[in-house]
Amino acid sequence: MGNHSNTLQYRPVRRGTPNAAKAVKIIKFDDPDDSARQHADRDAVVPSPAGSPAGAARIWAGLDEPWREAFRQAWEALRTGNIAVGACASTAAGEIVGSARNRVSDSEGPPGEIFGSALAHAETNVLARLPFRSRRGLVLTTTLQPCLQCAAAIRFGPVATVRFAGPDRYWDGCHDFGRLSPREAGRAQPARIGPRRDELGAFATVISRLAHLPAGYEEALRALGEGPVVDLVRALTDGGEVERLAALDVAEGFGYLWPKLGDLSRILFP
Repeated sequence: MGNHSNTLQYRPVRRGTPNAAKAVKIIKFDDPDDSARQHADRDAVVPSPAGSPAGAARIWAGLDEPWREAFRQAWEALRTGNIAVGACASTAAGEIVGSARNRVSDSEGPPGEIFGSALAHAETNVLARLPFRSRRGLVLTTTLQPCLQCAAAIRFGPVATVRFAGPDRYWDGCHDFGRLSPREAGRAQPARIGPRRDELGAFATVISRLAHLPAGYEEALRALGEGPVVDLVRALTDGGEVERLAALDVAEGFGYLWPKLGDLSRILFP
């Protein structure tokens, strides 16, 4: 695998005044099947009371294995200087059939995955390794709301349900291909469950911004109401905390950031 082991590459974030956070659109799915409803019930969480990192341990202990694997992949992306997003494909019963991470900064990667390219996103890499027409009805679990490219890959893939932890206002709404043509409007779209309305959802969004936040992107995020996320990323990078985070495992990293996530989750999920 083309990981730059124990290295972390990120761009410093300039200061700015956060805009007032906008309400996150709750994405509902049409005509969910039983497996989607079961996942929705299991993932229906609310922000935890402020307190010690024991709350982080409780949330982590309550995750199913596809969620944990997606976050482990995202953490490996962070550690190797990539954008911290991870994804996992599983059956409706929770059997993992594949997982992958973002590899935009890697110089090599596993067979079948994209690396060193703007296309090397976690969800795309998971789906790229699934044999053509080998499975149907999979659940794709990802740490961040899919972008336009990944939403399109999901549309072509054997995915019945998409679960995502963190909201991404930059790409919100780009999954709705039914608006493109009458044919697409008439086809069943994957059920969508997310974002998680808790500290883990806020954690997923924060870590995805640590490695890549150029000025134009930052400006767009602030305009969309992600100013508090950008400000926290600035504080983490300026304070040298990103390196300390990378030395931890993902569950420990969640606990490390826990005191900063309560207020942020209430802003992201009013």
